Amino acid sequence: MTRRYPAGPQQLLRSLNGRAVLEAIDEAGPVTTTDLAGRITLSRPTVAAAVALLLERGVITEVGPATGRKGPAPAQYRVNADCAFAIGVDVGHRKIRAAVADVTGRVRGRAESEQRGHQGADALVAQILDMCVDLAGQVDRPLADITQVVAGLPAAVGPDGRHLSYAAGLPDSGQGFGAALGRAIPVSLVLENDVNLAALAESTHGLGTDTDDFVLVSLGVGLGLGLVVDGRVRRGATGVAGEAGYLPSDRMVAPVGQRRDLVQEHLGARYISDRAQRLGLPGDGSPRTVFELARTGDPGALEIVDDTARSVAYVVACVVPLIDPALIVLGGAIGANGDLLLEPVARHLADFSTFRPPVVASSLGQDAVLTGATTMSAELAREAAFAAATTPVPQTESPSSLS
Repeated sequence: MTRRYPAGPQQLLRSLNGRAVLEAIDEAGPVTTTDLAGRITLSRPTVAAAVALLLERGVITEVGPATGRKGPAPAQYRVNADCAFAIGVDVGHRKIRAAVADVTGRVRGRAESEQRGHQGADALVAQILDMCVDLAGQVDRPLADITQVVAGLPAAVGPDGRHLSYAAGLPDSGQGFGAALGRAIPVSLVLENDVNLAALAESTHGLGTDTDDFVLVSLGVGLGLGLVVDGRVRRGATGVAGEAGYLPSDRMVAPVGQRRDLVQEHLGARYISDRAQRLGLPGDGSPRTVFELARTGDPGALEIVDDTARSVAYVVACVVPLIDPALIVLGGAIGANGDLLLEPVARHLADFSTFRPPVVASSLGQDAVLTGATTMSAELAREAAFAAATTPVPQTESPSSLS
């Protein structure tokens, strides 16, 4: 008896072919149908049919004929950058920075304002919403036409994507804030820890591009670690991976029954300002002022820098034996002062640990979190746009074929 093995659904085949063509155009564009047929294992008629439907759905665009060839000049195609837009938001302790990017990841507009969280959660939600509306307007779109928003927050984000913890920089310690922001933003919204996004930026645009295993030590108002293992940012079971400020400090031995100090009580902006005041340093006592004084050789400021480096080295010594990173990247407003911190961090690390990976300073500056948020948002928007453009063709559409 002859057995019959039915082929896969024709619409699924068309979808797979269309996605293959679209990915090839995204990678190689501008490109002709002939060149596409040489890059992927599809016939030229199949490629041409896929291109026709992708043009119809607006995800690619014709950019003019290829020149320098014999015979009629064939048309070239590339991804339509305007087929989807994404917004990235960095909700910092003092400022909110945001950007809108097209589907290729190119930033097309920016916005920045002082963070108004001191006015309450509703005011902060409204501020973020207004900035997103403004950014959508910068690319001539209503906010409802933006495909994706990613917001970086100074908080741990739970598995449900809305519950926030360890959120001292947000109103009411973040209670209910994630859900409120989700209700206010009328498009797909992803909330992510700010340091995780900075680590993503370091992985895609910074010093982590050449390694799959590194740790970003972000030091500013507080301390956070971005853990990149096997090329992925690790968030942990409940989203609190990297909250290294809650490590027990090495500065004291507590009596039985008494909690030891935490690492975060001996480093960060507030600690630096308190030390500067106790030492009688000139200026406003801000970390920026203290580090500038250190660059002039001020003994008190140099003492604070060395104290900060010691705490950073202690945290690194706690983490390195657990995940064995190839690289330690110092970032954040304080951590990025590599000219002052790299040498003492390495020196103290040698005292704390036999494991000493290279320690470098990030070059991404204050835009690290925003870069990560915009990168993630643009990638999610790209995936949504590509998936929508290559879904099986409904029967009501044109009978043009992708197979």
